[in-house]
Amino acid sequence: MYTAKDYDRALLSPSSVFTRPMDVVSTDSMTALQKMEVLKRWEAEARDLEIADGEAMSGGEPSRLPDVRIAIDVLCDREAISEQCAA
Repeated sequence: MYTAKDYDRALLSPSSVFTRPMDVVSTDSMTALQKMEVLKRWEAEARDLEIADGEAMSGGEPSRLPDVRIAIDVLCDREAISEQCAA
């Protein structure tokens, strides 16, 4: 079970709390909107990493962007949060 403190940490760095983006979708400890906020943060981090990779400035970690997009799509399919799903 995740706590409010874990949620706050996940907003700063999702991978410090969750191993995989689908772990965010699977947790019962957050609302759908909280899950979306965490996934959107993870998506932003993944996009930044891809930009850094393109400029040869990263450590060569694989992009999590495809996994994050799948998790967002699954969350959007399961929950009534359609205005947050458009992007």
